[in-house]
Amino acid sequence: MRDPAIDQLVQYLQRSGGDAAVDERLLWIADENALHGLAAVAPAANITLISNRFDVAQRARELGFAARFSDFDFTPMADNSIRTAIYRISKEKPVVHHIINEAWRVLAPGGELVLSGLKQEGIKTFIERAGGLFGNAQSRKVGTVYLGTALKHHAAPAPEPLDSKHYSALRLIETPQLDFYSKPGLFGWDKIDQGSAFLVEQLPRILQGAGRQPTSLLDLGCGYGYLSIMTRDLALERRVATDNNAAALLAMARNAEYYALPVDVVADDCGGQLAPGFDLILCNPPFHQGFSVDGALADKFLRQTRRLLSAQGMAVFVVNQFIALERAAQKYFQVIEPAGRNPSFKLIRLAQR
Repeated sequence: MRDPAIDQLVQYLQRSGGDAAVDERLLWIADENALHGLAAVAPAANITLISNRFDVAQRARELGFAARFSDFDFTPMADNSIRTAIYRISKEKPVVHHIINEAWRVLAPGGELVLSGLKQEGIKTFIERAGGLFGNAQSRKVGTVYLGTALKHHAAPAPEPLDSKHYSALRLIETPQLDFYSKPGLFGWDKIDQGSAFLVEQLPRILQGAGRQPTSLLDLGCGYGYLSIMTRDLALERRVATDNNAAALLAMARNAEYYALPVDVVADDCGGQLAPGFDLILCNPPFHQGFSVDGALADKFLRQTRRLLSAQGMAVFVVNQFIALERAAQKYFQVIEPAGRNPSFKLIRLAQR
């Protein structure tokens, strides 16, 4: 699904990138919304892309961009070193505030921050807040998209930053069920997902019914690692947790350390670079991508799960009741069984025999 807010930034990049001098450095700040726009921009020596998504950074590198994958970590970038920064706003307010703050730091005097987004996403408010930090901002409406620009007129003193809720820091979340490290930038970052909790509750019964205990586990789309943590008592020879999101990987690694859990934490796009052979795959798939529902994402998760399972292995997915995962799974699996249901969620067991 095309994103008009990205399309507007692509037009800006097409005008600004190709013939600019290397010292007119342009920073493209890109989350998952940027993926479809990458191929429309010609790589240029003056453009650097930073993304918190592994697939975006990987695709950008394939296309010839200088790209960095991190949890929007700007610390390697020097103060006052960038001429222009462009950013299609993300969903979470702390992320947006963090990026606006960091953009002010890395932009040179006279540098420009360009923001884009849709009205219902709060773009007008973010443009105003950027203006408060930078001392000025302008906005204009192009179709359904609002574009904002803020100019940095001076290098010091630094203004009062926007409240990012200490975005970069992991923090310990204490709940009656589980303590875990997490941070803004993750879906449901400060709570236990009820679908995942339902899967964990039912998993002993499902494993018992399968008649064999797994020796290897893949937590596919691990988030901060709830499924990995809650299955820590399984006697496994190998445990892997993977996610596309940089914040998730940081939290998963910290939780593995906190619980002394042997686990390989791997940055990957839906397990695409992992070798097959897992006896058990657990997944609470993120079918909502960016600001839209991406129907192709379900197929991607199922296709990779089929590839990654061992011949005797099984996968257990938890999804909302309204998602027709069973129908989508038919072209990949011979065994598609209901494994549990409550008023909100259903569990689907997938296998080849």
